[in-house]
Amino acid sequence: MKVFVVYCHPSEDSFTRHVRDSFLKGITDAGHEYELSDLYRMGFRTDMSEDEYLRDSNYNASPKLADDVLAEQAKINAADAIAFIYPVFWTEAPAKLVGWFDRVWSYGFAYGNKTMKMLDKALFMCTTGHDFITLEQFGFLESMKNVMIGDRLAKRVRKSDFVVFDGMSKEKKSRQDNWEKHLETAYRKGRALFEETKDDFSLDGRNFVAVQNSESGEVSEQTVFAYHQKDNAVWAEYSGGSIVKGFLVGTMDDNRCLSFSYQHLNINGELKSGSCHSKPREENGKLRFYEEWRWASGEAGTSIIEEL
Repeated sequence: MKVFVVYCHPSEDSFTRHVRDSFLKGITDAGHEYELSDLYRMGFRTDMSEDEYLRDSNYNASPKLADDVLAEQAKINAADAIAFIYPVFWTEAPAKLVGWFDRVWSYGFAYGNKTMKMLDKALFMCTTGHDFITLEQFGFLESMKNVMIGDRLAKRVRKSDFVVFDGMSKEKKSRQDNWEKHLETAYRKGRALFEETKDDFSLDGRNFVAVQNSESGEVSEQTVFAYHQKDNAVWAEYSGGSIVKGFLVGTMDDNRCLSFSYQHLNINGELKSGSCHSKPREENGKLRFYEEWRWASGEAGTSIIEEL
């Protein structure tokens, strides 16, 4: 199988370059192929031209796309998976990678009457100066995942993974402590990229809406649930429709069933809470959870949420 690797770093004298090389070695050691786009060395043009902007903003499939964009799109459609390797600059990818998405994710390819194939898997591997505690405490990690997985790759890949190599700022002692550990992780991610394992399943970065609910329920198709997961811990924020803001927190068992408590504020200013148990099911290529819930007041009901 083949992975298209989009690599973005301005310097070969970087830890990110070592991540790239370890990942590529894992790919080849597993007997797979790769194609590499090194955006800085290619001199990939970052800025969208006025013609490109007018083309996409007016939802036109013409004029013809630039040759460098067509080349990147062809690499995507020739691959089974895509991997992005980059450093984090101010909680975002380098401008050159952002510009790659701006131009390559064009109308008629990534949206509209799409010609972009549905990829089996996408993998993000980014290096950060911050450690995990800081990234999670201030919401940086969640923001990065929401942008990359929730927006840029939404409905364009079947499975996504987001790997952070943290604590790699050059002035930190953690850089040396983490060096070999991180490179081993990069190698293993390459070697196991196309392996199917139960551990691949995660709700992290996935969004759902309610497609069915009991009359006494308050969530609806206008309510969006943004899920997160770490190990067997699961949590989500939800809002929309009659829900001003809601939160849920719970666990996932070995059968991927969820048990959680929820609480929200509705548009009438009422604070409502309860508990829920739900079971997953794949239907028509989409993930659904069949839920049995109970308000703290005692009234019970059922609902179905479906992945967007």
